Amino acid sequence: MILDDLKARIARIEGRTKRFIAAGEPQPTPWTLGLGGEGGEDGSGNLDCALPLQADGQHGLPYDACHDFTPLVKTDVPQVAGFIFALLQRLPEERRRRGPIVWCQTAFNCREYGRVYAPGLLGSSFSPDSFIFVSVPKERDLALVLEECVRVPRLAAVVGEGPAPDFTASRRLTLAAQESHVPCLILNTSNSLGASAAATRWRIAPIAGPPDPQDPEGPGLAAWSITLARARGGNAALNPTLASPMKAAWNHETHTFHLVSPFRPGTALESQTAYGQIQQSGQS
Repeated sequence: MILDDLKARIARIEGRTKRFIAAGEPQPTPWTLGLGGEGGEDGSGNLDCALPLQADGQHGLPYDACHDFTPLVKTDVPQVAGFIFALLQRLPEERRRRGPIVWCQTAFNCREYGRVYAPGLLGSSFSPDSFIFVSVPKERDLALVLEECVRVPRLAAVVGEGPAPDFTASRRLTLAAQESHVPCLILNTSNSLGASAAATRWRIAPIAGPPDPQDPEGPGLAAWSITLARARGGNAALNPTLASPMKAAWNHETHTFHLVSPFRPGTALESQTAYGQIQQSGQS
């Protein structure tokens, strides 16, 4: 009995227990990416199976936690912001009905990468009034602003774009999220992976996406290389990104991710370079 009690305590400390919901409360719809390969019966090859286990026994991104998204290079911040927008569109409808999404951006990031183009949201499942954009003049105040926002229960989610909070600040954000059940997504523009209390940590990089089926001559679908660096309470053995990053594209019509083949369909590879067609020798 003593050994079982110690095992249960360790599981609670490491976050490997199912999140508790009082009897009679509705079970929240899991927040998933919908990404997975064929996989095996044990869920191997399915990225969602590597996410933490929720109270209803399903895997998904927890609402009462922080999630950290870090680009491989600083110039990829706008593309990672696009990934977060896509992930927010995967929020269940009952969650989105709770209230708007608050997007906090430091003044430096605004000058460096620009503001979110609100009319562009009309091409997604969001409308401009679904967001509240907050400008934070000083970077050191970002964690404090995020904490105050996360404590508001009538919000769908909170996004912070700027330097990642230190461990103490991330722990305070986690405790606030556990009280309000409002997820906090951190777009870490400092490009550093310090200590953090975030439940999941991601490394995101843009890649060339497949052609748009509705416009083969267009720029193609948005696509990313995704690595789930950590999932507290998840099953690391089922994480398909440990061996190599998972490549996925976003379908803006169906609001779903799908895996990208390593071979891009289209013209033969011999006739293509990174900058267009290969010039034949002897031709000007």
